[in-house]
Amino acid sequence: MKLVEIKLKERLPLTRNDWILITFCWLLTQILLYSIYGINSKEEALTYISLADNFVNGSGDFTLYRLWYSGYVGILVLIRMLGLPHETMYIIQLALSFLSVIYFTRIISLWTSSRITLVLSGILYSTCFIIQQWVTHLFTDAFFSMLLIIAIYYLLNENKSRRHRIVFWLLLIILPFFRPVGFLFILVACFHWIVNFQRENIYKILAAAVYVIFLLVLINKSIVESTGIFYPFDNLDANIICGLSSNNLLEYQVVPYTREMRIAEYFLDNPEMTIRLFSYRFYKVFSMTRPFFSDSHNIIIAAACFVYYTLALIGFIQIILKKKREQFFLLAGCLIFSIPSIIFCVEWHGRMSIPVLCFILIAGAIGIDKLISRWYQR
Repeated sequence: MKLVEIKLKERLPLTRNDWILITFCWLLTQILLYSIYGINSKEEALTYISLADNFVNGSGDFTLYRLWYSGYVGILVLIRMLGLPHETMYIIQLALSFLSVIYFTRIISLWTSSRITLVLSGILYSTCFIIQQWVTHLFTDAFFSMLLIIAIYYLLNENKSRRHRIVFWLLLIILPFFRPVGFLFILVACFHWIVNFQRENIYKILAAAVYVIFLLVLINKSIVESTGIFYPFDNLDANIICGLSSNNLLEYQVVPYTREMRIAEYFLDNPEMTIRLFSYRFYKVFSMTRPFFSDSHNIIIAAACFVYYTLALIGFIQIILKKKREQFFLLAGCLIFSIPSIIFCVEWHGRMSIPVLCFILIAGAIGIDKLISRWYQR
């Protein structure tokens, strides 16, 4: 009887028309974004495309830093070896985007059987232009964030079957090779295992810890080798947004920087400046408006974020008040994936905030479910 109940709970209570509606909203969003941006194969995309072309032509040189994008470049290599244009990656990203919509809805179905909640949650994610806009860019951001959604689903279902466990560990291993911040997902997984502790989790945590240490050693070496990648002056100039001067915070500097000092030492010697700098950066992880965006652009972003964060706040309150330990990882995910932006600087277009937004939207779906249940209780 218990097994039957579990199977019924895992089956999505959505009709064909529900999926048509979610798909229509996703497709409309993609058409709109394509009409605005087209396929962006320039800027950062040129780096990945040239790496793939050089590899196919046998003229590529390898640096350790490129290892952290090798998953994405590897797919481009396969595309070029098949004789297809690099724009084919856009089709792959479209397919992965739609797949992530399905997995996002499946995540929410683990906690509710409400059709209305699941439909609205699917629409919430599929129309989130802050994430979906990067599908049209041949950058790693959309690919990584959508793999992250799928990885979260398998994290919550790894004990369901051997296949689920294999897929989960495969995703956990490969995520850092699509973006270096992928190793942070391992920390989120460890947090989830600790909070929802079982005896077998000890071995998972130990294996994950060894892998994280290995990755951190490689990341440190790649930063040392590729000095042009890590730009320390954003910290020395106390910039909140990368490359955007905000020297106002330097007035709180007590000990000036010297060549003999390490960055960490400089921060510790200037605690008031450091606290303010990190606090502003943390705020900017969530506030995706920018002074160099147009007013209309900022208004649209602010309005969308207001909806996302209001729903997420309701969801987080429910998680904390009801002590839903299986959902605590959402809070951890928001905080852990904020760390790079806090330590280094906030990315120009807010791309480093996309993983954080994935956790926000899942919490927002929990908020939707609370509002729906309250509505029917009236």
